[in-house]
Amino acid sequence: MRKFVLLTLLVIFGLGLSLPLSAEATETKSYSNEVKVSISSSGSKTIRINSPYQLLNLTTNQTTIIPANTIINIETKDSKVVVSFKDFNQSSVKGFKLQELEGPHKIVEFTTSTPLRKGATDNYPIVKTLNKGENAHYLSQFVNAANELWYRVTTGAYTGWVKATTVILKDAPTLSLATLDNDANYRGSFILEMNKSNSLEIINFLDIEDYLKGVVPCEMPASWPMEALKAQAIVARSYAMKASVLTNTTASQVYGGYNREHERTNRAIQETEGLVVKYNGKVIQTFFHSTSGGKTANVWDVWNSSPSVYPYLSSVTDIYEVSPYSNWTKTFGPNTILQSFGFPLTAKIYDIKLEKTGANGEVSGVTLYTSVGSKTIRGNENTIRRLFPLNGSTYLYSNWFIMNLVKTLPVSVQTKISIQQIPDIKGKTIQTVNEQIPFKSSKIQIQTANGIITINEEVTSIILEGKGWGHRVGMSQYGAKGFAEHNWKAEDIVKYYFPGTTISK
Repeated sequence: MRKFVLLTLLVIFGLGLSLPLSAEATETKSYSNEVKVSISSSGSKTIRINSPYQLLNLTTNQTTIIPANTIINIETKDSKVVVSFKDFNQSSVKGFKLQELEGPHKIVEFTTSTPLRKGATDNYPIVKTLNKGENAHYLSQFVNAANELWYRVTTGAYTGWVKATTVILKDAPTLSLATLDNDANYRGSFILEMNKSNSLEIINFLDIEDYLKGVVPCEMPASWPMEALKAQAIVARSYAMKASVLTNTTASQVYGGYNREHERTNRAIQETEGLVVKYNGKVIQTFFHSTSGGKTANVWDVWNSSPSVYPYLSSVTDIYEVSPYSNWTKTFGPNTILQSFGFPLTAKIYDIKLEKTGANGEVSGVTLYTSVGSKTIRGNENTIRRLFPLNGSTYLYSNWFIMNLVKTLPVSVQTKISIQQIPDIKGKTIQTVNEQIPFKSSKIQIQTANGIITINEEVTSIILEGKGWGHRVGMSQYGAKGFAEHNWKAEDIVKYYFPGTTISK
């Protein structure tokens, strides 16, 4: 009996020599000035990571380290977000966080088929077999009683020990990037959740300075003068700090992620780091647009706002702006306008009237007179621009325009030579039995068996002559370029477009 106990103790002691040390702590990266931006809304996505990330299940709070170079599949199913990769599969009602890890950190790459064991000797059970070329996240190392070096690693759903001779230990990339299936690379971390439309939404959260690296070159050509790029960086930073929701489109600021970064715009961001626009000591939301057309707009003339609340969003003259969109002309057919107003395409347009309430002549209302009735649509610049879509989907360049109508009278007359269509009968004369009678109006009244009918001129073409591109509130980007070309500094450019403001951290 004593021999058996002694043998058991020796076995336990022997195994104890190869028990693992505690794993090194793995910390996720935090961002001092964090912003969140929606980068995708769809039914499913794949994300490929170039370095280890931590996956946090927001329902169970369970964490999992995902190895570098893993392709992660994400979808929604049964009102849950489902994440899977290799032999890992989890679902969560609340979604997940895919979190960047604090570096530096290491990975192991398997040089041969390798067993992952529960302990640091060949005596421990095999948890999983890893294939040549796969990798895992390195946690710690241990030398066992046989003087063998073993690494403790984790690979998604499994954590265990591998013999050092079967792997290559190397540093993970210092810049963590996640690649969506559209080949767009992003810095930072991600929220994977189901939105109100029951679609998968991916939200990128990261430090604002890294976010700007993917914004500024998307909003302004990197080849433009450095002071213009700096002005764009200051304005974009202020906008992001005040915006409640950020997207990667023109709905807020265009954000292209890591792929769109450029050395010159990164420099502009670095040299203006932390600088924001303030009014009465508080950061303001700074709007910008492509082209003002010679004058920026008062915010209260294009949106439902108050001059007393936003005095710094007032109209200024763009003295140096030179842009292909400073002046433009667009022509529309009747069907486009009928469709915008919700009238049948069989209707005839008789007239269109504009309401111009803006200080510079910005349009705030349009009335359409047709053969089936009239309708007035009033609203902010967005509403008005939607009434005149370009290429079937893009809004009109701005709501600062004048209109010319081409009209035709849908009647023909018999002359001595032939039947001809008369574009306008006003000023023409008609020969009766007794005399020639001039037409004082463009309308024609004809007696029929059922009564008198009136024939009106019909609008056949709508020509708009306008200025600017965008809402025209705040900073004109082409204007900033012009100021920079005339040796203005970035801070002075920004303060010009936002009267009464200061620039500071």
